[in-house]
Amino acid sequence: MAETVQTPSGSDVETAIAVLDEAGRTYGGSSVAVEALKPTNLTVARGDLVAVMGPSGSGKSTLLHVLGCLDRPTTGRYLLDGRDVSHFADRELAAVRNNTIGFVFQRFHLLRDETAQRNVELPLLYAGIARPERRKRAAEALASVGLAERVTHYPGKLSGGEQQRVALARALVKRPALLLADEPTGNLDTAAGHRVLEIIEEENRGGTTVILITHDPEVSARARRRLTMRDGVLTEET
Repeated sequence: MAETVQTPSGSDVETAIAVLDEAGRTYGGSSVAVEALKPTNLTVARGDLVAVMGPSGSGKSTLLHVLGCLDRPTTGRYLLDGRDVSHFADRELAAVRNNTIGFVFQRFHLLRDETAQRNVELPLLYAGIARPERRKRAAEALASVGLAERVTHYPGKLSGGEQQRVALARALVKRPALLLADEPTGNLDTAAGHRVLEIIEEENRGGTTVILITHDPEVSARARRRLTMRDGVLTEET
């Protein structure tokens, strides 16, 4: 059974990492407007593991873009880590993304001409972290995903599962409060996919909040909370 997600209460807002309060996203002008995300309420508690399912075109990507500060809601508001980021300037949103959010996508988005180490260092470079500390933290992140022996390998010399683990290390090296994973197992075989999910679950047990977009019911079943998107409307399994 599913029900519409309820309007967040005051106490929920105070303890949450992410809050959508009647937040919606419309694209285009008044004559050709597309309401990709209808006004939505969602409260994600710190440390939760949430899965969002739905068919292609349902609004999952729009939801992810709003939650990841890659886009702004056109209605309502979005509170991230206690701050209303709905009207932040581009530079402010970039800082929020770099300091608070980690991203993992179905396509690994690794730089082909850089080693695993350098790929993982990049967010720290953008954050102005000194090189010795960057190298140390990148090596630790790669070790945490089981790739301590692959730091000097280029993406073309790594398997798909290993590339996704490099991407995961890159997302986690910043020690984000919120990890957004968009179909992280979509391009992987079963064994590699399970390994990636195990790492995500381990990070979640360590306190990182995770929102996971997936088409796979088996992946969704591993979450503590399951939501469904359809035609821009978010509902929750009960």
